[in-house]
Amino acid sequence: MSIFENINLWAVLLAAITKVILGSFWYSPLIAGKSWMHENGFTEEDFKKGHPIWLIALLSLFFAFIAALAMDAFITPQSNFLSGAGIGATVSIVWISASKANTTLFEKYSLKLFLIHAGYDICSYTIMGAILGAWH
Repeated sequence: MSIFENINLWAVLLAAITKVILGSFWYSPLIAGKSWMHENGFTEEDFKKGHPIWLIALLSLFFAFIAALAMDAFITPQSNFLSGAGIGATVSIVWISASKANTTLFEKYSLKLFLIHAGYDICSYTIMGAILGAWH
């Protein structure tokens, strides 16, 4: 039996799209964008050069899809909205945020920047898990 046997690709796609949409708001001036830019030393000019936004959005969706696909492997047929959200929160706190905390220590990121990224990860993975658990 494959761990991907019970994967619902529509749920995975919706979870990935939701993660990208949340990220576009999280890192905008509406939520944490100004602080994120300040902590990284970014200016508006920095975003006018480099990769085109359509490429960034497409790759962001691709990586979110991969993350949702992997998370769905932990979601059982007995899962529901709450248990899925719990799995997403656990994954984001125990694996993702803990890993970013280690990177923060070695690369000397500010605590504020760590909290911006960790907050996004915890929110987005909790929502992704809820979607996957509800739609399994």
